[in-house]
Amino acid sequence: MRFDLERLDPSALLGRPEVAVDCAAAAEALRGRRILVTGAGGSVGVPLVQRLLGLAPARLVLLDNHEDSLFRLQRRLSARGHEPEGPESATPGRRSLVPDPQLVLADVRNREKLEKLFRRWEPEVVFHLAAYKHVHFGEAQPDEPISVNVLATHALVETAVAHGVQAFVYTSSDKAVNPPSIYGATKRLAELVVRWGGRQASGRFVVVRFVNVLGTRGSVIETFLEQLAAGLPLTITDPAMTRYWMSQREAVDLVLAAAGRGPAGATLLLDPGPPVRVLDMAERLAALVRPAAAARPVRIVGRRPGERLAEELVSARERLVPGPACGLATVEHDAGDAPLAAVPDHVAALRAALARDDPALSDKFMALARELQ
Repeated sequence: MRFDLERLDPSALLGRPEVAVDCAAAAEALRGRRILVTGAGGSVGVPLVQRLLGLAPARLVLLDNHEDSLFRLQRRLSARGHEPEGPESATPGRRSLVPDPQLVLADVRNREKLEKLFRRWEPEVVFHLAAYKHVHFGEAQPDEPISVNVLATHALVETAVAHGVQAFVYTSSDKAVNPPSIYGATKRLAELVVRWGGRQASGRFVVVRFVNVLGTRGSVIETFLEQLAAGLPLTITDPAMTRYWMSQREAVDLVLAAAGRGPAGATLLLDPGPPVRVLDMAERLAALVRPAAAARPVRIVGRRPGERLAEELVSARERLVPGPACGLATVEHDAGDAPLAAVPDHVAALRAALARDDPALSDKFMALARELQ
């Protein structure tokens, strides 16, 4: 038996009410615009696309490199009456509610295809969600998240700047703060890449820093649901491990608010409340899914490389100040924009290190990310 997280009350899992973010400015900013979403078939991409459909954009270009995710997105949109162009597209004579939405199967590392996409569809707003996210894979194969999360982001930023996009929103992570992992380090470098791009651009380039989003694909919540459905013990890495959490709706609200009201060059956070033990989250989920069942047994499996006991929202050189809307905060850094000047040099060095298969890549990259905190 499978359990559907969408049927559960996010507030019951979060232990707090969902933060209400005013997205009215986003509606005004996005109405009638040509919009590109990368990672559109992902766990946050899909609900973001569904929200965007209700804002009457002039065009939606939905990019993902995972064929099955793109196919599932196509089916979901078709069921809602939004029939994208692409394989197995609309039946003749059927009118889409969004003019010519376009599904694009592509890797964000393919700069030539990105350039063709921008020339053909002329996006005015970019939501960049595409990324490799699994910490343990990044530790074992650092070249992949570095090439996707940093170098491809740099290529997309340069392309967006060259084509004069009006707004560019990048989704980062609290794992970018004092990162213990390659994944977190890639997010820190990508934050700087996006802010650097904003200095070259006429439009607004904004970073949002996510915390753990409930129910994302491959997340611990998904793992717990699978274990509960199979009657297996819940696996916990460490009883003391804590995380900050947000719902999918809060994640989408944060992204939309950044597009509508995020100041140029800003890094925005949604107030996630206090951190919650992963063990407590597992017990809350078990109680919601099987309220009459006895306490579910727990198995401690230990932390994997790159994992830490607790996440941080800001580094020692950063501070939070009130953001552009209620429930949002802006991250300010002591050094201001000073670290951005060296971004092209860092990107060039990373490309060279990948090209020569530098055996010290991980150590050098981690040292750079920590230096740039």
